Amino acid sequence: MTRMNKLLFPLLLSLPLCTLPIAGQAQLVFGPGTEGTASTLDTIVAVVNDDVITHRELNTAIALVERQMRQNKVQIPPRADLETQVLERLILSQLELRTAERNGITVDDTTLNTAIDNLARRNNMSLTQLRQTVEKDGISFAKFRDDVRRELMVARLRQKAVDSQIQISDQDVESLQTQLAGQINPAGSSGSTEYHIAQILIAVPEGASPEQIATAKRQAENVLAQLGQGGDFGRLAASVSAGQQALEGGDLGWRRVDQLPTLFADAVLKLQPGQVSQLIRSPSGFHIVKLLDVRGSNDPRPEAQTATADIERTRIREALFRRRSDEEWEQWLRRLRDEAYVEIRLQPARSATATP
Repeated sequence: MTRMNKLLFPLLLSLPLCTLPIAGQAQLVFGPGTEGTASTLDTIVAVVNDDVITHRELNTAIALVERQMRQNKVQIPPRADLETQVLERLILSQLELRTAERNGITVDDTTLNTAIDNLARRNNMSLTQLRQTVEKDGISFAKFRDDVRRELMVARLRQKAVDSQIQISDQDVESLQTQLAGQINPAGSSGSTEYHIAQILIAVPEGASPEQIATAKRQAENVLAQLGQGGDFGRLAASVSAGQQALEGGDLGWRRVDQLPTLFADAVLKLQPGQVSQLIRSPSGFHIVKLLDVRGSNDPRPEAQTATADIERTRIREALFRRRSDEEWEQWLRRLRDEAYVEIRLQPARSATATP
């Protein structure tokens, strides 16, 4: 997979969603329809508050996801599972966009052009080369611009709804400093070691009943049992995980101890590469974490030898902020989804053979 594809992956999944048709337009039909109609009319697979998601949009998104999964060497799950995962991502994307709009969040063309220019520079490309790379992936540059604008709007929404409310105290910093000072990993190295981890999340809705919690736990235990019998972690994540990285095989990337989600830190440090944790309970649900790899255990960062106390404290404060931001943003999105009116009209048995 090219470096550019990795960078653009979140943007490629932000596909445009249609609003409800106005009176007098008949380009959309509800439900599966007939064989003859399906070739000329689009169908609605989900209603999201006052918006809809169409079958054509879903199939377009699935095609992009499948291509990215092949490039990432993630096993593609069964079609029905993939439809469910991609549809959920489209639903959440639509809710984010509408919430940003309701909060008066906009991105003007000047800001958008600056962001795209910076994106090109970070990839050592001219604007023309960036356009060619995007279009080579089958995406029009106008569509790409819309995707970048949407990503910027969501970033501003996150800043307004979550990040602006977070405060990291000196006591928080000192507490983590103390924890890291005594933190020894299985290889005997310090907290500068980086861990490549992935997760599967079986979600529990906010305010869940005991029955819902028990059902989610049974599902998580079933997934854990499949992993114990040699099941592929990435494929299972893409099939059942409610995490935002599900379609990337649950991959959370490389992180230092101070960057790990709070609930994961102790479990990760007890794992060897290739091992998976037991169930980890959080307000979001039940997590299963896999340690993919470890690096830096015998090669401490050079800057760690000379960093001043102030620089180290700044690094820890930033890591704490990112950790808390990630955790609270995930909770915020889950509440947004739970409080929305969402009606799923997708029929998996039929859609398995549908074409865009």
